[in-house]
Amino acid sequence: MGQEFESDRAIVTGGSRGIGWSVAEELVAQGARVLLVARHQDALKTRVDELNRRFPGQAFFYACDMGNQPACAQAVVQYALNTIGQPTLLLNGAGGASITNALDAPWSLWVDDFQVKFFGYLAMTRAVLPLMMQQRKGVVVNLVGIAGKDPNRNLPIASAINGALNGVMKVLADDVSAYGVRIINVNPGATETDLLETMAQATAKRSGDSVENVLKAMRARAPLGRLPSAADVAGVILFLMSHRAAFITGTSVDVDGGIHRGAF
Repeated sequence: MGQEFESDRAIVTGGSRGIGWSVAEELVAQGARVLLVARHQDALKTRVDELNRRFPGQAFFYACDMGNQPACAQAVVQYALNTIGQPTLLLNGAGGASITNALDAPWSLWVDDFQVKFFGYLAMTRAVLPLMMQQRKGVVVNLVGIAGKDPNRNLPIASAINGALNGVMKVLADDVSAYGVRIINVNPGATETDLLETMAQATAKRSGDSVENVLKAMRARAPLGRLPSAADVAGVILFLMSHRAAFITGTSVDVDGGIHRGAF
C-alpha cells in the first residue's frame, strides 16, 4: 500500500497496546502522522519513541483518562491540532470488557465502564466530527465487539455498551454522510492480545477452572483453528480507513473468525 495515508492525521485512543497499537504502527508506516492516546504516559512515550526512531517526527502522544469526559476528548483534539494538524482519522479503541454477572456487578462498575467506553467513544467522535465535516473528509472507526450483536451473559456490561454504540454510531453516520465523513464499527471476538489473558483470569476465577484451560477452550471454539491477532483486526481497520472502502459507512464489520454464528 506504500504511503497510502501520507495526507492523513490520525488519533488512536487505546493506542499504547493491543489492536490500537497495531493500527497506529501501521498508519505511521504508511505515512500518517499519528497521535496516540491512553492513560499511562510512560507506556505511550515508549511506543512513540519506538515509532519515531523508525519514522522521525510522525508520532505524538497525549495521556489522559478517557473516563473524564468530555474534558479529555476536548483536550485530545486541541493537542492534535497543535501537533499533527486537523484529524482525518479516528480510531476509538480505549476500554476493556469486564467479566461479571449482570445482577452481581456493582453499580460503580456499570457506570465506570460506560464512562470510559460508551461516553469516551461518543465524546471523541463528537469532538472530531466538526473538523472532519469542515474538511469534507474523515473516517471514524470504533473498536466495539461482537457482544453488541450477540449478548454474552459473562459480558453483560460490554453487551450493553456495544449495543448502544451500534445504535448511536449509525445515527451519527447518517448525520455526517453528506459531508463525506464515514463511521464504521468493527466487532472483534476474543483476540490474542494482553486483554485476552486478563479476561481468561477473570473467567477462571469465576468458574474455578485454570487460566490455561479457559484459554484452551476459547481457542478451541475458533472455527478457523485460531483466534485473531491484533494485526488481523488492524488490517481490516486500515482497509476501512482507506479510499478502497469509500462506500462503507453506518454499519459494523465482524472480525471474529466465524465465532458469531447467527441463528442457523
